[in-house]
Amino acid sequence: MNGAKALVIGLARTGSAVARALHADGYEVTVVDTDDSPAVRERAAALPPGVEVRLGGYEPGVVRAFDLVSPSPGVRWDAPELDAARALGIPLRSEIALVFERCRGRIVGITGTNGKTTTTALVAAILEAAGRRVHLGGNIGVPMLDRLPAVRDGDWVVLELSSFQIETVDEPRCSIACVLNVTPDHLDRHGDFETYAGIKRRIVRFASDAAVLGYDDPVTRAMADGAGCPVWYFGLRLDGQDGATVRDAQIVSVEQSGTRPVMPVNAIPLFGAHNVLNVLAATAVTRAADVDPDHIAAAVTSFRAVRHRLQTVAEMDGVLWVNDSKATNAESAVMALQAFAGRPIVWIGGGRGAGTSSDALVDAVVDRARHAVLNGETASQVDAALAARGYEARTVVRGLREAVAAARDIARDGDVVLLAPGFKSFDQFRDFEDRGDSFIAFVTELTAPVDTPR
Repeated sequence: MNGAKALVIGLARTGSAVARALHADGYEVTVVDTDDSPAVRERAAALPPGVEVRLGGYEPGVVRAFDLVSPSPGVRWDAPELDAARALGIPLRSEIALVFERCRGRIVGITGTNGKTTTTALVAAILEAAGRRVHLGGNIGVPMLDRLPAVRDGDWVVLELSSFQIETVDEPRCSIACVLNVTPDHLDRHGDFETYAGIKRRIVRFASDAAVLGYDDPVTRAMADGAGCPVWYFGLRLDGQDGATVRDAQIVSVEQSGTRPVMPVNAIPLFGAHNVLNVLAATAVTRAADVDPDHIAAAVTSFRAVRHRLQTVAEMDGVLWVNDSKATNAESAVMALQAFAGRPIVWIGGGRGAGTSSDALVDAVVDRARHAVLNGETASQVDAALAARGYEARTVVRGLREAVAAARDIARDGDVVLLAPGFKSFDQFRDFEDRGDSFIAFVTELTAPVDTPR
């Protein structure tokens, strides 16, 4: 591609990966970003020599001088600069689109509103336990594009796929596609629920070997009509379909050849009933990949919570501190609140809204939390909703550090202090990982034993 010019919009992890890949292809690469912070400058300095970087802003017309435009996931797919590129006939290629175009391995694509990261990590762990060569990526960890040179024919590439990523790929061709569930989220980005659900459905339409769908969710169950491959299901209400379910307190795989036991439900080492569904999904995906149930059981029983997903941070003076920063919407926060049956909860919540209702979350807080500590942009909104329901155990603070300090003072022996915000992180943090890491640091700092002089 010597002489061709590529524009990368956004210099986060995926933008950096795309800049490196296109530069290696021979493109003359320019990267633009509205940010001009020290962190962005540091990433810019790490790019290959010859990559031009422009920080601090750009105009939509910047695309005119280029032969290819690659937007980061944070750039809206209907952004003016992308519409300008389309009008000029300039191809658009996101990082994940380049992965689909270039990947030599067999792709397992996993999407859904909630449970993506844990299920994706479970599937990768199970495939590895079965002796498969596995690469884990997508919306988790290091960008997959950076690691494609290590992928060989026959390898398995397990991708967590967000709606932001899928919407940038016209034909996301997975060997196995899994849609866990679809509930309203990111409507500030996608406009309406039908559009959001349609984006998730796209990976089912182009799957080649199998589609795995949540049976208990009518939205995902209906996606079977668009599948051109065998369909497996997972869920607690499975009846006569191939897939994974629970029978007599056992995870079982239901197949045409009969029912095969996998493992006892009580052997799952993760908090919450929703993680039973995640294990069922991973079981269905890996049985579709012909993994023996013994390998599934071995991988699941040795699995530990993914960082920022009901992650135990500390247990001190009888108080369990749990980081579920990935609970970025109401449904996932409700699941987190329901995961600690029998233990009082001091709930830390709040953040930036995404155009969806928080009624279900507020109801769950009233039902499950002993005390609510609210912070971030939606703190006053949630506080008012709790007050309207007669819930009085409320504390409103400015930010997460203050929330941790307040929770420390409120918590008592036997409590769970649960960060499950129910909202996005962008009001205070770069992303949910930054929020979770900050929570861990604040908890470590504020709960550390104090040395007293002798």
